[in-house]
Amino acid sequence: MNAILSKFVRKVGIGLAGAAACAGVALAADKSDGRRDFDRVLVIMMENHGFDNIIGRLSSAGTPLTPFITDLALKSGLGTYYFGVTHPSLPNYLATIAGDFFGVQDDQPSCFASDLKTGQACHRFDGPNLVDQLEKKGISWETLQESVPGVGFLGQQFPPSGPQLYAQKHNPFPYFTDIATNPARLQKIKPFDLTALKTELSHPATASRFIYISPNQCNDQHGLALASTVPVCNTDEITIALGDKFLSQTVPTIVNSPSFTERSALFIIWDENDFSTSLGCCGQPGGGHVPTIVVTKNSKPVRSSVAMSHYSLLATIEDGFDLPRLGNARTAETMFSLFPDSDD
Repeated sequence: MNAILSKFVRKVGIGLAGAAACAGVALAADKSDGRRDFDRVLVIMMENHGFDNIIGRLSSAGTPLTPFITDLALKSGLGTYYFGVTHPSLPNYLATIAGDFFGVQDDQPSCFASDLKTGQACHRFDGPNLVDQLEKKGISWETLQESVPGVGFLGQQFPPSGPQLYAQKHNPFPYFTDIATNPARLQKIKPFDLTALKTELSHPATASRFIYISPNQCNDQHGLALASTVPVCNTDEITIALGDKFLSQTVPTIVNSPSFTERSALFIIWDENDFSTSLGCCGQPGGGHVPTIVVTKNSKPVRSSVAMSHYSLLATIEDGFDLPRLGNARTAETMFSLFPDSDD
């Protein structure tokens, strides 16, 4: 067994495949205390890989494919029993900001897509969402979508033809009527640019307090077919390595910024495991066993086998901002067991 993988298995104290097999069981030693009152939260959504495929992942040549992610998992909060809520991608993204996936089992575009074709199947939702709650409380927000061509973009993909670097299915915000039809809220849907994010986070007084980041489909580990017009991310190994590189550049930029305080949190979440299993937790079928990492200013090695899902992510954000819980988040376990015990 490779040394980095062996170290991880010893530290986490479980066999990687065994974690999925025991998906619905929480160890008695785990706890859900350590609640935080957040001043800033960032979420980075990754794609389509299970826990075993990412943490400690080796290449076919036996070299580490995820050295940054695996090291971060060893040093930070690691959820060993975190699950997507269903398949495919879109409903999992919806769940993270609405506490429900509304029965969606596909990746159809928003009914507000600017390039929607006549008769094309689409989705729109009129219910409450996290943006409603944040704005009611006066908490600033934005979503940074890598490879969108401009602010407020409502297209289904970009580029408009060929392989999709940006895919609307990974951006839940324009599916909600009160976001897609509100010009001020559309201004909060922005391109991801690491230099711009660094500049924003250098000014704590004006930086958004909630930032939801979706890398493009090369950098989020989803992958694309080979095309001359986009970076090569047409194999699983290449895609996984690109995601590790993206996080190795983005996470330090966030954590080392003046805006990332002792009461800030960065959640790195994988949406689902691309049908490799249908295991779920918390009394519901799900989208499989996926990694989740929580990074704080003073991160310490913490692991939790409390059964969690995307509803737990939303519940944690809502509790930390003192907001009421939406939908299935009302009964979800929080992720506070992944935080260091100290509030220092």
